[in-house]
Amino acid sequence: MKKGIIGFLVIVLCLGMLTGCGAVAANTPSHIPATQNPASADDGASVLASTFSGEERQMLQALQFGDYRHMNIAEFQNKVWELTDTPAYSELLSRLSKDEALYAKRDSDELAAFLYYVLEPLTKENWQSHTYSGAAASDFPAGEDNAALEYTYTLTILDAAKVMVKDYCDTRVNVKEAMNSMMLGRMKEELQSEEYMGAELKTLVEGILSDFQTPELTVAIEYAYFPLTSAEENSRGNGSGNDVEYEQRAAPNGTKADYQSLLALKTPDYQDMPLADFNAALLAWADADYERMVRVEEDDRYDDFKVPLSEDERAFARWTVFLSGQENAQVVRSVYTGMPENDPWYDQYLPMRFGASGDRAGWCSLYYQFSWHIADKAATTVGERDRQLSGMMKAVQDFWNETGTEELLKMSEADIVAKLQEIMGTYSTSNITITTSQEDVTFESIK
Repeated sequence: MKKGIIGFLVIVLCLGMLTGCGAVAANTPSHIPATQNPASADDGASVLASTFSGEERQMLQALQFGDYRHMNIAEFQNKVWELTDTPAYSELLSRLSKDEALYAKRDSDELAAFLYYVLEPLTKENWQSHTYSGAAASDFPAGEDNAALEYTYTLTILDAAKVMVKDYCDTRVNVKEAMNSMMLGRMKEELQSEEYMGAELKTLVEGILSDFQTPELTVAIEYAYFPLTSAEENSRGNGSGNDVEYEQRAAPNGTKADYQSLLALKTPDYQDMPLADFNAALLAWADADYERMVRVEEDDRYDDFKVPLSEDERAFARWTVFLSGQENAQVVRSVYTGMPENDPWYDQYLPMRFGASGDRAGWCSLYYQFSWHIADKAATTVGERDRQLSGMMKAVQDFWNETGTEELLKMSEADIVAKLQEIMGTYSTSNITITTSQEDVTFESIK
């Protein structure tokens, strides 16, 4: 189970280190452009004209402060939050999150790019981390088979006061451009070899992390590579991908003593325990030895357990402990910042689906993020929480796997969001509410 966000164990560790982090500027290699070349602001007004009134367009443009790129993220956030703390802005931004026509212009229009690449990720409720997605293909002539690369990358802000908006934007664009360049100018022999391309991708990703990560802004990259295949293999529908997240391990593997201490929390009746009690016990375990907790968390992130664990023990460490860790992370962050406690969240990337759309080849992919709200941790058991969240994720996976590709290609992103919300509603209870929104779902397709 991949984690697209920094786990609570690392968050707790980082909170203790924030005051000691020095500002480090990312070095931008000359061969990677740092900015896009969007259309003019006048085009942005024309895009908005069909949906929003003149007054509403002015309200949106007012958020694009003239010097916003040279503010640090904390300054930008505070200025936006102060300006938008009105019912009129709340209603306007809610409608904006559902505007598919404007969203489709985010890579060609200046205002749309600002709204979806700056305003939304930096000022949403869970602004600390945001995941972007992209896809690239080899450049053989149309009609020929092409290899494909699908990827997501997550930018996590560890200190909003030490990261400039400009640096955040440049990092987002630089990572995208570097990943897209991977597939260009390749020979067929290279693209047919998963081993060769896997090594090339690993080198590329490690270079991106070295060039663009700082102590205040981290990058995590996941990708799925679909090699060039023969016509016979394509007709059988065979395909494979390497879905990998590359980050440098922060600690060595967990020891037998580490896991013995963690599994002491796995009492015979732990599933019947109130979440309030179990989470408190887990937090006490984490506070007792943060180096131990980082070792265990890193084993989970990389699926690299050196200590033999039964299937049940591994599920406990990878699911129950992870979910409670996310809940504890929000408690710790609230105490540290003095801000209200946010709901925990999780994201999942589902791999490409390939098929046909009429007489053309097509593909689609899905990334979604969801949050869960526990009404009363003292009245909700560990087992109920675990069952409802895992059941929901399996239902989403089943929908994606069992729906025909042609049918998926006919769906819009709004259709996908509605389906996910329907599934999440089914698995919500009086104690647990599971939600997602338009801004938390990315449905990419080529028909």
